[in-house]
Amino acid sequence: AREVMTGALAQGGTSFDALYVDVDGESGYFDRSLEVYGRRDLPCSRCGSPIRRDEFMNRSSFSCPTCQRRPRRAHF
Repeated sequence: AREVMTGALAQGGTSFDALYVDVDGESGYFDRSLEVYGRRDLPCSRCGSPIRRDEFMNRSSFSCPTCQRRPRRAHF
């Protein structure tokens, strides 16, 4: 997770809306590195399982149910 976050920050984050820009007015380009976002029901590029979409409070999260297993318990 730390490597992904570091990479995302280095690439300016993900900008799905033209209003989200950095101080120089540039949009982030990390969205080009996303493997599952927006790919609901399409096959995972790693294992072929259909990508899952979970909704929470008007937001969506996409994941592979095989490669990205949910934790057995919360880590608090």
